[in-house]
Amino acid sequence: MNAKIRARPNTEYGFSMTELLVVITVIAVLIALLIAGLAHARELARRTQCLSNLHQLSLAALAFRQVHKGQFPDDSQSPTGYWYQEIKPFDNNMAENGICPDASTPADPLGTTLGVGSANTAWGYVNPDGPYGWLHGVVCSYGLNTHAGGYSFIPVVAAYGSATFGGNTTYYGSIASATSILANGNAMITGDIESGGSITLQGGISVGGSQMPDMPGMQPPSVTAIYNQIMQTDNPQPFSGGKTINFSQNPYLFVNGNFSGSGQFQVEGSGTLIVSGSVTFNGQFPSQGTADMNIVTLGNVTIQGQLNLNGSIYVAGNFVSGGGHAIRGNIVVGGTYDDHGKGYIEQAPPPSFDPRANGSGIVQNQPLFADSIWVDGSPSDADPVPTNLQTGDPTLNANDQMGRFCIDRHLGGINVSFTDGSARTVPLQKLWTLNWSGNFSPHSVQLP
Repeated sequence: MNAKIRARPNTEYGFSMTELLVVITVIAVLIALLIAGLAHARELARRTQCLSNLHQLSLAALAFRQVHKGQFPDDSQSPTGYWYQEIKPFDNNMAENGICPDASTPADPLGTTLGVGSANTAWGYVNPDGPYGWLHGVVCSYGLNTHAGGYSFIPVVAAYGSATFGGNTTYYGSIASATSILANGNAMITGDIESGGSITLQGGISVGGSQMPDMPGMQPPSVTAIYNQIMQTDNPQPFSGGKTINFSQNPYLFVNGNFSGSGQFQVEGSGTLIVSGSVTFNGQFPSQGTADMNIVTLGNVTIQGQLNLNGSIYVAGNFVSGGGHAIRGNIVVGGTYDDHGKGYIEQAPPPSFDPRANGSGIVQNQPLFADSIWVDGSPSDADPVPTNLQTGDPTLNANDQMGRFCIDRHLGGINVSFTDGSARTVPLQKLWTLNWSGNFSPHSVQLP
């Protein structure tokens, strides 16, 4: 019997052209997404490095300020150089910290022009024979807010109430009051005077900085909040009494009630004395040398004797000094400030418990350094938004200095460091909301 041979069905199929194109398209989309994701991740890494650079520059500026009695690096050429040269001794990696990874290429490698930078180039090299020849030899991605240069900084004295200066005290730094300022003695103030109300100067007062009355939003930190923060988080131990304040076992000691610094007091170690009542100094405190301690009190502080202190005083009530004082630190007053004594008060970095130490804005927290197309700038609230966010304002127009900072360097923003040492990324439209200067009125803008 002849068997009928059946054809074997063909069960093997190949890709059709349509299916192949779909597969290729999907792969292409995935690759594009992967590349975009990697590019975004690389940019985030570069932005983080830039923030670190700006933080280091601010730390160097703060170190400079400690040495120069409250003065920040300047924005212009001086016997010690402009800000880049001035902070160089305080930053052992200045050449790298001055370069943003997104703007590492110099605008003019040959140094034949002004060397103005852009969103993706650093400023420099600068023609040595041009008007800015003193910048020759430097390439940098950042600029200084000139409003924050000199002595402008967190005040050495900040009072929520009125402030009266009727004595012979030298203040190395700025003075601020949320209410009003009256100076009718022979005090010397090396920095600015800033007030939420009036400023009245009489007698032999000497002011090295600017006078800025009627400033809105002047508000020192809440001393009560600082007090509560220490009590809740730092485990202060009760002060045992006697004539020795010993911080060797605990850097925070607590006095429940009033504290009188009269008599032969000794201070061992360094720390913070927290007082629920008022503080009075009638004799010499300490009896020998200088006390390395901060004072935080919910009451008042009165100085009738001689206070020698390496530390800050935070008083929720009033501060009155009719004696002598040699204080290297801040004085923050929730009430009124009245100094008719003599001595000096010198600005020092805030201690760790102070909100200023972790980047919070207090009385004034100004931009210090930022991504920029030029060495410096003095932004005004009237400055327009640049039409080209890649170039900013390369003309260096004196009436459009925000154009030196408003560049699209980091995904629609720039990195900015502040006078408290912090640094963060700020969207370009938010640049007009920062406290560039005491006369700057924050407002909203629209980007092109």
